[in-house]
Amino acid sequence: MKFDAPATTNPIDQLKIVGQPVDRIDGRLKTTGRAPYAYERYDIAPNAAYGYVVGAGIPKGRILSIDAAAAQALPGVLAVVTAESAGKLGKGSTNTAPLLGGPEVAHYHQAIALVVAESFELARAAAALLKVTYEHAEGSFDLASAKDTAVTPKTIKPESTVGISRPPSRLRPCNSTRPTPRLITRTR
Repeated sequence: MKFDAPATTNPIDQLKIVGQPVDRIDGRLKTTGRAPYAYERYDIAPNAAYGYVVGAGIPKGRILSIDAAAAQALPGVLAVVTAESAGKLGKGSTNTAPLLGGPEVAHYHQAIALVVAESFELARAAAALLKVTYEHAEGSFDLASAKDTAVTPKTIKPESTVGISRPPSRLRPCNSTRPTPRLITRTR
Protein backbone atom coordinates (compact mmCIF):
# COMPACT_ATOMS: atom_id res chain seq x y z
CA MET A 1 0.00 0.00 0.00
CA LYS A 2 1.42 3.39 -0.99
CA PHE A 3 0.58 6.63 0.74
CA ASP A 4 1.52 9.05 -1.99
CA ALA A 5 -1.82 10.85 -2.27
CA PRO A 6 -4.31 12.15 0.33
CA ALA A 7 -7.13 9.75 1.12
CA THR A 8 -9.73 12.53 1.12
CA THR A 9 -9.96 16.28 0.92
CA ASN A 10 -9.43 17.75 4.36
CA PRO A 11 -9.02 21.27 5.85
CA ILE A 12 -5.24 20.88 6.10
CA ASP A 13 -4.86 20.10 2.41
CA GLN A 14 -7.16 22.97 1.45
CA LEU A 15 -5.13 25.43 3.57
CA LYS A 16 -8.31 26.76 5.14
CA ILE A 17 -7.05 26.52 8.73
CA VAL A 18 -3.38 25.55 8.93
CA GLY A 19 -1.11 28.30 7.65
CA GLN A 20 -3.76 31.01 7.87
CA PRO A 21 -3.50 34.02 10.21
CA VAL A 22 -5.95 33.67 13.08
CA ASP A 23 -6.56 36.26 15.78
CA ARG A 24 -6.26 34.83 19.27
CA ILE A 25 -9.39 35.38 21.32
CA ASP A 26 -7.37 36.45 24.36
CA GLY A 27 -4.50 38.10 22.46
CA ARG A 28 -5.56 41.73 22.82
CA LEU A 29 -6.46 41.29 26.51
CA LYS A 30 -3.14 39.63 27.33
CA THR A 31 -1.00 42.12 25.46
CA THR A 32 -2.73 45.06 27.15
CA GLY A 33 -2.57 43.47 30.62
CA ARG A 34 -6.36 43.20 31.00
CA ALA A 35 -6.71 39.40 30.68
CA PRO A 36 -8.36 37.77 33.71
CA TYR A 37 -6.28 34.87 35.01
CA ALA A 38 -7.64 31.95 37.02
CA TYR A 39 -6.74 33.41 40.41
CA GLU A 40 -8.50 36.67 39.49
CA ARG A 41 -11.88 35.01 38.85
CA TYR A 42 -13.54 36.29 41.99
CA ASP A 43 -16.95 35.61 40.46
CA ILE A 44 -16.23 31.85 40.41
CA ALA A 45 -14.18 31.56 43.63
CA PRO A 46 -15.14 34.61 45.70
CA ASN A 47 -13.36 33.47 48.88
CA ALA A 48 -10.21 31.90 47.47
CA ALA A 49 -7.39 31.10 49.86
CA TYR A 50 -3.71 31.48 49.02
CA GLY A 51 -0.80 29.44 50.31
CA TYR A 52 2.87 30.14 50.84
CA VAL A 53 5.31 27.27 51.38
CA VAL A 54 7.99 27.75 54.04
CA GLY A 55 11.25 25.92 53.35
CA ALA A 56 13.73 24.56 55.87
CA GLY A 57 16.59 26.89 56.67
CA ILE A 58 19.08 24.07 57.30
CA PRO A 59 20.34 21.25 55.08
CA LYS A 60 19.92 18.45 57.62
CA GLY A 61 18.67 18.12 61.18
CA ARG A 62 15.53 18.28 63.29
CA ILE A 63 12.85 20.88 63.87
CA LEU A 64 12.65 21.47 67.61
CA SER A 65 9.80 23.96 67.43
CA ILE A 66 7.81 26.18 65.11
CA ASP A 67 6.38 29.27 66.77
CA ALA A 68 3.44 30.32 64.60
CA ALA A 69 1.71 32.58 67.14
CA ALA A 70 2.67 35.85 65.44
CA ALA A 71 1.62 34.54 62.03
CA GLN A 72 -1.70 33.18 63.28
CA ALA A 73 -2.45 36.47 65.04
CA LEU A 74 -2.53 38.39 61.76
CA PRO A 75 -6.08 39.11 60.58
CA GLY A 76 -6.74 37.14 57.40
CA VAL A 77 -4.42 34.22 58.16
CA LEU A 78 -6.57 31.10 57.91
CA ALA A 79 -4.11 28.36 58.93
CA VAL A 80 -0.49 27.40 59.45
CA VAL A 81 -0.07 23.79 58.40
CA THR A 82 2.95 21.85 59.68
CA ALA A 83 3.84 18.16 59.80
CA GLU A 84 2.58 18.16 63.39
CA SER A 85 -0.86 19.48 62.42
CA ALA A 86 -1.17 17.66 59.08
CA GLY A 87 -0.01 14.27 60.26
CA LYS A 88 2.34 11.99 58.38
CA LEU A 89 2.18 12.63 54.63
CA GLY A 90 4.86 10.24 53.44
CA LYS A 91 6.72 10.61 50.15
CA GLY A 92 5.61 11.03 46.58
CA SER A 93 6.60 8.36 44.09
CA THR A 94 9.57 10.40 42.87
CA ASN A 95 10.49 12.17 46.12
CA THR A 96 13.44 11.28 48.30
CA ALA A 97 12.08 13.09 51.35
CA PRO A 98 8.64 13.43 52.95
CA LEU A 99 6.41 16.03 51.30
CA LEU A 100 6.23 18.07 54.51
CA GLY A 101 9.34 17.94 56.66
CA GLY A 102 9.17 17.60 60.38
CA PRO A 103 10.49 16.76 62.80
CA GLU A 104 13.31 15.48 60.53
CA VAL A 105 14.73 17.80 57.85
CA ALA A 106 16.16 15.88 54.90
CA HIS A 107 17.41 18.75 52.72
CA TYR A 108 17.74 22.50 52.50
CA HIS A 109 14.49 24.28 51.67
CA GLN A 110 12.38 21.16 52.20
CA ALA A 111 8.79 22.28 52.79
CA ILE A 112 8.20 22.45 56.55
CA ALA A 113 5.06 24.60 56.72
CA LEU A 114 2.30 26.05 54.59
CA VAL A 115 0.74 29.38 55.54
CA VAL A 116 -2.80 29.84 54.21
CA ALA A 117 -4.31 33.33 54.08
CA GLU A 118 -6.87 35.49 52.29
CA SER A 119 -4.21 36.94 49.96
CA PHE A 120 -0.86 35.75 48.65
CA GLU A 121 0.89 38.82 50.05
CA LEU A 122 -0.56 38.17 53.51
CA ALA A 123 0.45 34.49 53.37
CA ARG A 124 4.01 35.47 52.42
CA ALA A 125 4.20 38.11 55.17
CA ALA A 126 2.85 35.67 57.77
CA ALA A 127 5.36 33.03 56.64
CA ALA A 128 8.17 35.48 57.39
CA LEU A 129 6.90 35.69 60.99
CA LEU A 130 7.33 31.97 61.67
CA LYS A 131 10.11 31.29 64.17
CA VAL A 132 11.66 27.88 63.57
CA THR A 133 14.17 26.38 66.00
CA TYR A 134 16.42 23.69 64.54
CA GLU A 135 18.90 21.14 65.80
CA HIS A 136 21.61 20.93 63.18
CA ALA A 137 22.98 17.54 62.10
CA GLU A 138 26.18 16.75 60.26
CA GLY A 139 25.78 15.94 56.60
CA SER A 140 27.59 13.07 54.95
CA PHE A 141 29.59 14.12 51.93
CA ASP A 142 32.18 11.34 51.62
CA LEU A 143 31.04 8.69 49.14
CA ALA A 144 33.86 6.33 50.08
CA SER A 145 32.75 6.16 53.71
CA ALA A 146 29.11 5.57 52.69
CA LYS A 147 30.00 2.78 50.24
CA ASP A 148 29.30 0.01 52.77
CA THR A 149 25.73 1.28 53.32
CA ALA A 150 24.88 1.32 49.60
CA VAL A 151 21.88 -0.78 48.57
CA THR A 152 21.60 -2.61 45.26
CA PRO A 153 18.17 -2.11 43.68
CA LYS A 154 16.01 -5.22 43.30
CA THR A 155 15.10 -4.40 39.72
CA ILE A 156 16.24 -1.86 37.20
CA LYS A 157 13.42 0.03 35.55
CA PRO A 158 13.69 0.11 31.74
CA GLU A 159 13.67 3.92 31.66
CA SER A 160 16.68 4.05 33.97
CA THR A 161 18.80 2.16 31.42
CA VAL A 162 18.26 4.70 28.66
CA GLY A 163 21.56 6.19 27.60
CA ILE A 164 23.79 3.57 29.21
CA SER A 165 25.02 2.24 25.86
CA ARG A 166 25.44 5.70 24.32
CA PRO A 167 28.95 7.03 23.78
CA PRO A 168 30.01 9.72 26.26
CA SER A 169 28.74 13.20 25.52
CA ARG A 170 31.05 16.02 24.57
CA LEU A 171 30.63 19.45 26.08
CA ARG A 172 31.01 22.48 23.91
CA PRO A 173 30.70 26.17 24.77
CA CYS A 174 28.06 28.20 22.99
CA ASN A 175 26.91 31.79 22.97
CA SER A 176 23.89 32.80 25.01
CA THR A 177 21.89 35.97 25.57
CA ARG A 178 21.61 35.18 29.27
CA PRO A 179 23.69 37.14 31.80
CA THR A 180 26.03 34.14 32.19
CA PRO A 181 29.01 34.80 29.94
CA ARG A 182 29.28 31.21 28.65
CA LEU A 183 26.79 28.38 28.60
CA ILE A 184 27.75 24.73 28.35
CA THR A 185 25.51 22.44 26.31
CA ARG A 186 25.56 18.73 25.62
CA THR A 187 26.07 17.33 22.15
CA ARG A 188 25.65 13.74 21.17
